[in-house]
Amino acid sequence: MHVIAMLGQKGGAGKTTIAVHLAVAAQQDGVAVALIDTDPQGTASSWIKSRTAKNPTSASAPPIQVHAILEVARQSGISLVVVDTAPHADVGATRAVEDADIILMPCRPTAFDVAGIAGAVRIARVTGRRSAFVLNACPPRGYEPPQTARFLESLGYPVAPQTIGQRQAYARATASGQAVTEFDPRGTAADEIRTLWNWVKDTFANEETASRHRDPSADGEPPARPGIPTAADAEGQAS
Repeated sequence: MHVIAMLGQKGGAGKTTIAVHLAVAAQQDGVAVALIDTDPQGTASSWIKSRTAKNPTSASAPPIQVHAILEVARQSGISLVVVDTAPHADVGATRAVEDADIILMPCRPTAFDVAGIAGAVRIARVTGRRSAFVLNACPPRGYEPPQTARFLESLGYPVAPQTIGQRQAYARATASGQAVTEFDPRGTAADEIRTLWNWVKDTFANEETASRHRDPSADGEPPARPGIPTAADAEGQAS
């Protein structure tokens, strides 16, 4: 099982938007997904309740309970958990993301958002988890996105190669209880989310390959944390 955690000190950066869209994209890719909402505002949980689709499964809990929920998810055959967090850089945020395989830190290409990313970076460093920035709500033209990307990379973490555009499709999709890959599967926004998901998936796979190479004793043995299985694999194990 793998865990993606969204992290950010500033509200409005796009944590919940990216969290729910990645969860649906992974589910559509055949992965058994669960979403954990640790934000007291409960935006992700409210979106889940508005859906007609049964998946992804979800849970709403304070950060201190995330570790226990992850264990339940693992035992239930879940392959991927996406953790959405509150816009605070505090002990609670640290507890919510400390089990992540990758921490994603959304950031809009604005001066206020860049100034507010420092708290998230501090938490990422404390946890020692693999982390990356995601440029969100980028305008179609302008120097701000590449300029922001260069600054963020100077903080010691990579920027995901796929940016998320400032598109009305995201608001319209979530308002209807959907993700953009369901609302307009052939649209540009859907392509952005699928590309971001594929990059995350490839990051997991590359890390597993590197882990096997670092551990000679694992030759001939299955990796300790296998690649993301599909929902069909989970059903086969259950039977």
